[in-house]
Amino acid sequence: MIQRIQTIYMSLLVMTNLFLIVSIDNDPEMSLPESIFGNFRPYINEFFFLEILAFIFLINIFLFSKPKFQINILKISTIVLLLGLFSLFDERPLKTSITDPGLIYFSLSFFLIFMSVNAISKDISIINSSNRIR
Repeated sequence: MIQRIQTIYMSLLVMTNLFLIVSIDNDPEMSLPESIFGNFRPYINEFFFLEILAFIFLINIFLFSKPKFQINILKISTIVLLLGLFSLFDERPLKTSITDPGLIYFSLSFFLIFMSVNAISKDISIINSSNRIR
């Protein structure tokens, strides 16, 4: 249902992605270190990374009747986030990548996905235990 705790976590994921979409400065004359999320900007502008993930998380909220499918979607989005994280560290030195503010996005997303999966798993176990009682 919509009032479950995993809905709040997934809504925070959607809001995080939408915040980054809105806050990215599209001024091409601004250098990358001066932008809000530093060197992370070219990675999210090229592939519509945030828009796709926000849409997937939004759809995932309304799939509450299929909790195992929700968990699978969250696991796939974790893999996509890992690929984005690897591409963030791939082209630059480690010292530059660790101090990049775009790393906050990845850590927050991983935390919220982890909390969502745990909440959905608890719901599945509650449903299974109530089915055993019947």
